[in-house]
Amino acid sequence: MLSLCPDWCWQYCDEQDRLVLQLSNSHHIQTAFSAKELKMLPEQQRLCMEQAQLLMDFAEALEGLLPDTELLTVAAQAVAALSFVKAPVQKSHLFNFSGIECHTNLMSIAKLEGASRAKVLLVAKADPMVDCLLLESMELLNGKQLAAGQLVRVQQNRLMPVQFAPLYALTA
Repeated sequence: MLSLCPDWCWQYCDEQDRLVLQLSNSHHIQTAFSAKELKMLPEQQRLCMEQAQLLMDFAEALEGLLPDTELLTVAAQAVAALSFVKAPVQKSHLFNFSGIECHTNLMSIAKLEGASRAKVLLVAKADPMVDCLLLESMELLNGKQLAAGQLVRVQQNRLMPVQFAPLYALTA
């Protein structure tokens, strides 16, 4: 179970040009979000109750779908996207249409396909659009590369379902 610390805070790092969640003096989670993507540049902004609840909700929703070592990082990036990142521009034209119906529940994982495929986490939804956090790097139909951790907005008809291999073996 994930335990939160009241000392966790959001900080914009000038050196890395990235938003980070500072966990302690020596540990932090660096997001993929640069200054130009952020609505504001936080300085030692404590994790508020709403953000802490979202962090727990994302971690719980992803438990069993992602390795435990990635849960906190992905959940923190999702909360950062919702709390600090400017609304992304719709980019459906850079992804293939999916002929397979995909459930678009928030905090679930789906796939997007451009020139390559990548898993995404659904972080926000306003029909027919969905904001997705890339869990893997991918190449778009125009040849541009997107890094894991970036936020993209697409129409729901671009999402494909994901089949997961169980992380835990069932025993008799």
